[in-house]
Amino acid sequence: MINFLLLLKAVRWYNVALTLVSQYLIAVFIFETPGSRIEFIYDTKLHLIILSSCLSLAGAFLINGFYDLDKDLINQPQRVVVYKKLGQGFLLNIYAATCVFAILLGLIASFSIFIFVGGLIFTFWFYSHKLQKLPLIREVTATLLAIAPLIAIWLHYGATFHAGFVLYMGSLAIVGFTREVVKDLEGNKGNIIFGYHTVVVAAGKELAKQWLVFVNLILAIIFLIGFALFVKNWDYFSLISGFSITASFLISGACLVAKSDNLYQVADTLLKVVIVVHLVSLAIAGYISFG
Repeated sequence: MINFLLLLKAVRWYNVALTLVSQYLIAVFIFETPGSRIEFIYDTKLHLIILSSCLSLAGAFLINGFYDLDKDLINQPQRVVVYKKLGQGFLLNIYAATCVFAILLGLIASFSIFIFVGGLIFTFWFYSHKLQKLPLIREVTATLLAIAPLIAIWLHYGATFHAGFVLYMGSLAIVGFTREVVKDLEGNKGNIIFGYHTVVVAAGKELAKQWLVFVNLILAIIFLIGFALFVKNWDYFSLISGFSITASFLISGACLVAKSDNLYQVADTLLKVVIVVHLVSLAIAGYISFG
């Protein structure tokens, strides 16, 4: 029982659970019509896609923890304790089994999902093995990989253009990218010691923080221009996107004046809250409209 609880910690069950819930919320409240929302229960392919992508995500956390074991001694020592108690051999076996099961479920769903999940698993591994030591590529790749399971739902529903979904995912990506840089600020000591060339390591803390604020400002301006050109009425997607982008900009600005690692931890926690609100707020999407 203790090992099972430790394994849940190793796969970061809370992140996997949030992704799973978010996938169903996206399916029901974005792509299903109001009159047929209950029909998702009978969509076997949807369930297979969600389960296989969540398993691949759980595997990603395992393999990432394996590669990050050295720097986590400094940045996340409690995570290292979990890995040491379970044993690296055991965790690698669980990782392999998780990936195989995810691929098989993807194959049962469809050949295209099989390719998608297989590509996702490979990219997760390649990120942990190589990409996370490259500045900017690390942060961008981590952001895209975090939202990839959500994009799988869009692919399932035909991959047609949906303005609300673009706003929703784009603003989520901005918050996710900001959090990746904040995490780099928070774990800068371990990254330097073990050769992880993050944006913060490459540019230095002060320049990286200035750059992060600038990027957030530019993205906020692009959002406002896009909104003015293409969105006629405020709705849920406009509201939640505006909230998330504004929060991301303000938190990045707060990091600019922060001098303590504890403040970076607070910023990271606040960004986590923004992400959770962004994802679960879909449940009230149908009740928000200003048009």
